[in-house]
Amino acid sequence: MSKTRLFLCFSKCSLAAALAGFALSPAALGQAPPTPSFELIADYSTPVPGGSGNFSLFADAKAIEGERVVFVGYDSGSGSGIYRFENGVLERWVDENTQVPGTSDFFQIFFDVELDGGIVTFSGGWPGPGGGCAFSGSEGVFADRFQGGALQVVSDSLSSVNHCYHGVALDRGILAFAGGVDPVDVIHNHSESIMATTAPGTFQVVFDTTTASPSGGTFFGYDQDFVLRNGRIMFTEVLNNTFGAVAGVYTDYNDGFGPRLVADANTAIPGGSGNFKNFAGVDWDGDEVAFVGRDSGNASALYAGTSPSNLRVVVNTATPVPGETSNFLGISNPIAYDDGVFVFSGYWAGGGYGLFAEANGAVYSILKKGEILDGRVVEQAFCKTQNKDGRRLLIEVRFQPALSHRGLYLVRY
Repeated sequence: MSKTRLFLCFSKCSLAAALAGFALSPAALGQAPPTPSFELIADYSTPVPGGSGNFSLFADAKAIEGERVVFVGYDSGSGSGIYRFENGVLERWVDENTQVPGTSDFFQIFFDVELDGGIVTFSGGWPGPGGGCAFSGSEGVFADRFQGGALQVVSDSLSSVNHCYHGVALDRGILAFAGGVDPVDVIHNHSESIMATTAPGTFQVVFDTTTASPSGGTFFGYDQDFVLRNGRIMFTEVLNNTFGAVAGVYTDYNDGFGPRLVADANTAIPGGSGNFKNFAGVDWDGDEVAFVGRDSGNASALYAGTSPSNLRVVVNTATPVPGETSNFLGISNPIAYDDGVFVFSGYWAGGGYGLFAEANGAVYSILKKGEILDGRVVEQAFCKTQNKDGRRLLIEVRFQPALSHRGLYLVRY
């Protein structure tokens, strides 16, 4: 079935009507874990291409494909833009000096960005007729080649019924985005629907607030972090007016059965007691879903599985911290998961913190608090959902003192 055909059969009731490198851990084989290498992409000492001064902030919105990286950053004057990095070269892709296609206005804010197949897509806003979303202006989703070209409007609030555009996901020519006509609560990245398209100017609703949930009733709303894999989708249901936690994790396998439950507040915690309270970082490799789950006391651990019946513990308080004499106390949000390898931030007694990977039952360190990177003392390191591609990671590192210096790194291992 062609991608065009896939698009034409979209239905908000069922995704079945809508969407037609690290095999073994060296530690598990008795070998030393790989030594990661770190290439600086940009930090607070890096001049902003086409902007004012140096970078002053990096947003959560960032994406990686092989050696290519795109990210949302801010200059010293708080001007924002999307920047691309490849082969050691950092360039401006779009920023607040970029004119919105079909208008006389210029972009003012960027919400999310995705990269796949050499295509970059993003959601953003600009001054114009507002629709009641958290950003009081026009919003839309746009796409172009990584190398640059003619920026295209995929969908925007000027040409569709939608007022809100939030998260984006791109896989093999299928673009999905979260948004809708109205917000579901006061959190901007909470959406009333997930939509999809294979051609600019057209879209179909895949899920909305009338879609039946396997947890009962209908879905309240959707978080902007969701994943497309081979015509399948993983998504989460939001908690009303709550930031940093979601109510449930779901998949749709494009098999005619609609959304499937991975875990919700009625799901028993594997290896623990009681049910999950809520969930944080979530990622998907197309098979198992990886997620941070919290119990009634907000203790967090890393889990994986495809349904409540086969969930398993990946890392919890019984897991030793590599190179330390204590176990993990918890797992932080966000996480990344690809090719059977989990990447997560964990903390332990005495204020310890670090970025780690787990594969086939073995945990190894990528970067820890107190280590030296580029002459600076590391405080924290994070890897966001979908920021792992094979043996490459896109991470943000925050340095001492007081997180005063931050940088983006391409990690190879």
